[in-house]
Amino acid sequence: MSPQVSANSTASSRRGLLRGMAAGGLVAGAGLTLGAAPAVAAPRRASRRSSTWVAPNTPALAIRELFVEGNARWKIQAQTHPREYAGDRTPLVTAQHPWAMIVSCIDSRVPPELIFDQGLGDLFVSRTAGQVLDEAVLGSTAYAARESSVKLIVVLGHHKCGAVKAAIDKKDNVPGLPNPYPARLTFLTNAIAGAIPPAGTPNRENVAINENVRRIRNQLLLEPDIAPRVAAGTLEVIGARYELDTWIAHQIAP
Repeated sequence: MSPQVSANSTASSRRGLLRGMAAGGLVAGAGLTLGAAPAVAAPRRASRRSSTWVAPNTPALAIRELFVEGNARWKIQAQTHPREYAGDRTPLVTAQHPWAMIVSCIDSRVPPELIFDQGLGDLFVSRTAGQVLDEAVLGSTAYAARESSVKLIVVLGHHKCGAVKAAIDKKDNVPGLPNPYPARLTFLTNAIAGAIPPAGTPNRENVAINENVRRIRNQLLLEPDIAPRVAAGTLEVIGARYELDTWIAHQIAP
């Protein structure tokens, strides 16, 4: 094949790819309302750390950094991938100062560091199916609360949570469940069962997901290592939810 033919073929392939992308109907700047199609922007090259960035030093600033700044970048595919490079890794060998903790689900589609566009040394993260609490998770949150640098604890649920769906199926005794039901899974479904509304409740699964987040948040607020700092205003515990279809993380009303 001659160089000219090869070049023409390459150009043709590129034009075809561009036409395919245009036909996909990707629109930048879509609205932030739930259910809206995700906004799309041209991906940015991963940027190195900014020398002007300062870690949030209040709960309000931590909420802003996660939900207003970080998740907004994720939603439009404009992540900066901050605090990942050698200049960030080296100081973390001797000390870390995370400013928030995320108590989240194990779901592979909801990694907190990615959906909030945060880097090394920023977040403590504890992940269990359905955000279910046990002694290890409670101990981890107690440790985070004792760290003065942590200003925020986020209980993060998500759209289409498999653990919540399993708890609903178990509660309804749907056909085809294992018999006997595995003991370890029973621990998870029992922990979520109290958040499930009666059968026939409209939007039942989503109601259960939100209520599960609220119940976990309320339990954390009673912890002796957390409550005093919340009362003093130096720590806040909030519930939140991530939508798989719109890529939005948003707070859930208490």
